[in-house]
Amino acid sequence: MRKIHQKNTVRYFLLLLGVLFFLFLSGDFGLVDVQKTAIVMAVGIDREEDTFIVTSQIAVPQASDQGKATQTVQIVSRGKTVADAFEEINAKTGWYPKLVFCRLILLGEKTTQENAFDALDFFLLDEYLSDNCLVATCNGFAKDMLNVQALVDASGSVAIQKILSAHAQRGGTVLPSTLREFAIGYYSESKSGFLPLLKTVPQQEQVGGNNGADNNEQNSAGASNGSGQNGQDSQSGAQSGQSNQGGQSKETQKLVFGGSETALFYAGKRVGVLTEEETFAFNAVKNKLRLASYSVTDENEETFTLNVKRNTVKTACILGEDARTVYKIDLRLTAGLLDSSKAFGVDEGIDGGDTPKAVFSRAEKLLSAQISSAFEKSKNVGCDLFGVLESLQKREHARFLEVKNTALKNAVLELTVHFSNIR
Repeated sequence: MRKIHQKNTVRYFLLLLGVLFFLFLSGDFGLVDVQKTAIVMAVGIDREEDTFIVTSQIAVPQASDQGKATQTVQIVSRGKTVADAFEEINAKTGWYPKLVFCRLILLGEKTTQENAFDALDFFLLDEYLSDNCLVATCNGFAKDMLNVQALVDASGSVAIQKILSAHAQRGGTVLPSTLREFAIGYYSESKSGFLPLLKTVPQQEQVGGNNGADNNEQNSAGASNGSGQNGQDSQSGAQSGQSNQGGQSKETQKLVFGGSETALFYAGKRVGVLTEEETFAFNAVKNKLRLASYSVTDENEETFTLNVKRNTVKTACILGEDARTVYKIDLRLTAGLLDSSKAFGVDEGIDGGDTPKAVFSRAEKLLSAQISSAFEKSKNVGCDLFGVLESLQKREHARFLEVKNTALKNAVLELTVHFSNIR
């Protein structure tokens, strides 16, 4: 018996060596030839009628004696398809674009006016690109956004990825979306999705600008933040702001990115925008908040900033006999006092648990109004942001086909928001 066991051990060992040898032969362990490979870090896609304009941000290795490990360059190419545009990179430079390291796809405004998946299909079919790649959009041209010299990073795409991080989502300041999540929403019954709306803002706010030059700078900076919905290019506004800052150093002309607004999509087209406050409200319903800040002003014009420690949400979708859909949200938040616009008195506590009850009451009303606003705005443009159709499909499968075309339009929100103290 012992000899049989020893023979089997040898066989298992040989089998394991064979499997490891097979994996070694099938793996790509060769060194990447950086002289022939374009390592794409981010991709911007713009559109002109039936032509795609692809901006590839490529990492270029530098010699160690230059003090920099890498630098990035932007290469612009055109094609009737996104694949054609990438092939043009090879024809122009001799570099073969490698997408395995791509972590960001940025869609320009005109790209989202048509079906965004006219451009994104290529990335879904590419077997080397991770479906966890971040997707975002912007006003104006994606090319100009990627060309922005970021203040905090040498690469604009890396700076954008930082503001779209999971930490920012837990803080409620942004709603990041990956290629996989955006595609799931597009191919679902609701055909809905969302993307963070990127903009550029000055690194420093104007303080006490009383002269005309300061006012001009403020106007230029306001144009650069992309908050207007007139289809203006946010980057051109940023460049205008920089031209008015001729007396400033080159370092102060660099910008930072913001992504607190959220673009709504239906059938692949951008149909609306959530404000910064509505983005936070939706985050509170759909994601876990940790150490998120929420400010509220009382009747005495005193502002209190709450520190939201955690949130719990219960949702239910009820379909009545008259095909009227009721979407119920029960949101509970645990928060403490983080700061106040006025100093505490000597007889008042300064502990985070000493939050006035009136502040929680006003916070409940304010957050309820913001959630309702986000719900109505998305419903009016046909974007099923809160997942009403998905809930109906799971719970009312027998009647779903009957009501799916009218369920969102006739949906009514029943909302409960409750803040509780950390102690």
